[in-house]
Amino acid sequence: MPIVIQLVNPEPVQVPAMAQPTQAPRPAPRPLGASKPRPEAARPASSSEPKVEQAIAIARTEPAKPRPSSPTKPQPVAAATSSDEVERRSVASARPAPAKPVVTEVFSREPAFLTPPRSPVYPAQARRRNQQGQVLVEVRLDAQGRLLEARLLRSSGVESLDRSALDAVAGWRFRPETQDGQPVPSRVHIPIEFALSASR
Repeated sequence: MPIVIQLVNPEPVQVPAMAQPTQAPRPAPRPLGASKPRPEAARPASSSEPKVEQAIAIARTEPAKPRPSSPTKPQPVAAATSSDEVERRSVASARPAPAKPVVTEVFSREPAFLTPPRSPVYPAQARRRNQQGQVLVEVRLDAQGRLLEARLLRSSGVESLDRSALDAVAGWRFRPETQDGQPVPSRVHIPIEFALSASR
């Protein structure tokens, strides 16, 4: 028996189109001179962020406290370099300073003069009144015989006579007193008599 082949028009098979890669939309062109925007970093939201900002604000408002300066420690004194130096210092400190010779004032029995002393001036008023008397003057001299002090030890009772005696002594030049061949300070008592018949 013959085979009959019947051609049947089949339904068109739809071939699925190949998936094309999707392209991201291009950003709009940026105008010239414009700065490129910086992407903001995403900060995780946390509950402690307000506290940090508050701490920063407090730190900015409060001035920094100065740190207390540490007290300076005294530097130790350098010790002696050697025992010889220590011994020399101890000997020098233990050695007493040379004592200066103490010169005492001596008392002279009578004055010695470099030049003859001038007689005191007899006051004219005392002469007219016939006033007389004796004046005792103490004279203090240094080791060179210079007059240090002349004071009245005993008055004559007449002021003009006492004053004339002191004025005369102030102009006298004395010889220094010597002791063991060395000049020493001295003092001497000088009586001065005012009498109308006396020369001095």
